[in-house]
Amino acid sequence: MELQQFATDKHVEEALRLFRVSTIEAAATGNLAGVEGFTSSADQEALNRIEVQLKKRFAIGTHVSEHLIVQDFVSRQHYKESLVKKVIANLVRRGDLQQKMQRKMLYRVK
Repeated sequence: MELQQFATDKHVEEALRLFRVSTIEAAATGNLAGVEGFTSSADQEALNRIEVQLKKRFAIGTHVSEHLIVQDFVSRQHYKESLVKKVIANLVRRGDLQQKMQRKMLYRVK
C-alpha cells in the first residue's frame, strides 16, 4: 500500500486483483448470500423449483391471488416467503406474470 497524490496503473491493477480475490472467496464460502444479485446454490435450486411448480399449477390466462400463492408455498411446501416473492417478481419482470388489482392478483401471460 502506498499513499500518493495520484494512482498509477500498478495501483489500479492491485485494487482489481484484491477485489476479485475477495469477491470470489466470499462467493465460494456463501458469504454473499442475501446480497442482491447473489444467491446460494441451495436458494437458487429452491427458486428454480418454485418457478417450475408455480408454472405447472398456474395455467396461462388465469388469475390467482398473490397472497394465496405465497401462503401455499410457505405453509404447505415450507419455502421461504422471500424466495417465493423473488420468483414472482422475476416472472413479472420477464413478462410471464402481470400484477393486477393493486398488485393483489396475478395474471399468467406466458
